[in-house]
Amino acid sequence: MNKAAAIHQFWSGFGLTAYEENTVPSDAVFPYITYQLVTDAFDNDVAMTASLWYRGESWVDINAKEREISAYIGIGGVIIKRSDGRIWLKKGTPFAQNMGDESDNLIKRKYLNVTAEFLTAD
Repeated sequence: MNKAAAIHQFWSGFGLTAYEENTVPSDAVFPYITYQLVTDAFDNDVAMTASLWYRGESWVDINAKEREISAYIGIGGVIIKRSDGRIWLKKGTPFAQNMGDESDNLIKRKYLNVTAEFLTAD
């Protein structure tokens, strides 16, 4: 599994459809996750972001999903295993922040900061 596939698999593991942020279809259905695909070489910390997208009047569900992801990553981070190495994902600072959408005041967006360390030769 290459780096892009490993990162996609990670973000797809939270019960929502995940899209690389430049490939969201026009007919995407809320809720969903978008993520930034950023990769690098061995032993470099790389900042990347993801966003949770919900539509409704309440922040309850999106806040619960953010807490789920935060708990999964944990204090020390989480290791994504690949056949030829590992990707170590850690929470960035700040980890999460609320955002809206100028086009629709019912859209709720939770912006997540993550740091990735690529422990792989390629």
